[in-house]
Amino acid sequence: MPKKPAPRRTPIPKAASAAQGTGEWQSLYQAYNAVFKAQESALIPQGISLPQLQLLGLLARERRPLTITQLAKWMVKEPNSLTGLVDRTEAKGWVHTHGDPKDRRKRLVEFTSGGVKKFQEASAVANQAGDKLFGVLSASEKAQLKVSCEKVRDVAAAKHASKPGLRG
Repeated sequence: MPKKPAPRRTPIPKAASAAQGTGEWQSLYQAYNAVFKAQESALIPQGISLPQLQLLGLLARERRPLTITQLAKWMVKEPNSLTGLVDRTEAKGWVHTHGDPKDRRKRLVEFTSGGVKKFQEASAVANQAGDKLFGVLSASEKAQLKVSCEKVRDVAAAKHASKPGLRG
């Protein structure tokens, strides 16, 4: 039986293999996934997902009802992808949704007393898990990480016209 020739490998151009930002993106992506999984594991006993906790955190920070569009903008998601998250959170009794009296096309999301309680309990657990994860960084490294991530986020989000931030 004749030997099969080895498949030819297409050489990768140097410019493509050394694309600027690739290494940074891979590190950021891997860190995000690892941190997300660690946080989710810590939250499982609380019966809440990390995205649900983030949604409650936004409501806690803003201290007012928010539209799904506002929540989606800050979470850098499409509004239609946030609808399911809001529905699941509402089904657990942590938020209540209702129409906006000023614009009937909008749906407002607001805390319930159960949501406030769940946010307090779950955020304490998430903070403990985060302290373990980020404990390897000094205070100045944590501050620099936050600033660096926000800069990259703002540039990336601006390209999709969904820069985070609810005020202004």
